[in-house]
Amino acid sequence: MADNNVVQDVFQLDLKINGLLTWGKQNGDSKLCSLRALEKSEVIAYSTLQSAIKAHRMSVGDQKALAAAYRFDIEWREWRDPDAKRTTALDHRRDSADAFLEKFYARPPSDVFLTVDAVSTTARVDYRVADYSFAVAGSFEPSMQAAEIPLVLSLSFDERGWSLVYDVTTLAVGLKSVDLQLFPRRDGAPIGDVSVKLSELACDTFAEGNFRGVVRGLDERPWWIISNPNGGYISGVRRRNDGRDCICEGFRAGDEIQTRMTARVSDCVVVVSGRAFDNASEARKTFIEHLAALEVLKGAEVTLAEQTLRVVRQS
Repeated sequence: MADNNVVQDVFQLDLKINGLLTWGKQNGDSKLCSLRALEKSEVIAYSTLQSAIKAHRMSVGDQKALAAAYRFDIEWREWRDPDAKRTTALDHRRDSADAFLEKFYARPPSDVFLTVDAVSTTARVDYRVADYSFAVAGSFEPSMQAAEIPLVLSLSFDERGWSLVYDVTTLAVGLKSVDLQLFPRRDGAPIGDVSVKLSELACDTFAEGNFRGVVRGLDERPWWIISNPNGGYISGVRRRNDGRDCICEGFRAGDEIQTRMTARVSDCVVVVSGRAFDNASEARKTFIEHLAALEVLKGAEVTLAEQTLRVVRQS
């Protein structure tokens, strides 16, 4: 965060402040309904506000004072997008007055903040083979100033593989690699105006696990590829109650993040009676038939587990 004395450009500052004043009038708040009222309430001096509006520039300290009075966050990209330039066209900016006021009106009421409620993970195959769960970081305290919701990820993979019987054939399946994807949803539809940032995953010790997770994909839709960098099965248990494996920004109460762990059939190591089969064998056909019977196979990919994260209000 910049020093309070640093002065920053704020796009369409005049329209944003006018929108805040209108909100104050509509809600009958005599302390927030005019520039004079803001001065009288000791938020920001009248002359300072006038100068800022005229120049479309405001100090960080004054931005914080305004945000505290109206209960928004100056880290919102809709308030000020540090990546935008003066020459950036309006339809390519995230910090227009319309975008800011839309988010401002949609924010939770006073003393109600956003957090994530994670329902139990649903194993589609066998939780002993592969399992995961997201949770809110233990140190996270919901507040109006908290623009981010940090999540931690716990993972578990069994070194014994997945033992299963289909008809009379006994198969042992190990995983070489899995994908873990996140799909933000609002009213059942994909959302494009939120941010999900992922960090590389690592095990602290070899005893904890032999896998790592690398981030792939574009900023709008990243995912993890979790694998054993040395080859072979992935195994171990990585438990977390604090950290920043995943950062969620821009979400509203009621939004959901659907998460899914999948594996490509080509990334499954399958052994029949102690002998690995090749791609053309009957054992491969048997394995795929078993996945189809479980209704977890889609194309060449099998769904291992799913979890839904819900953004909720917390008093």
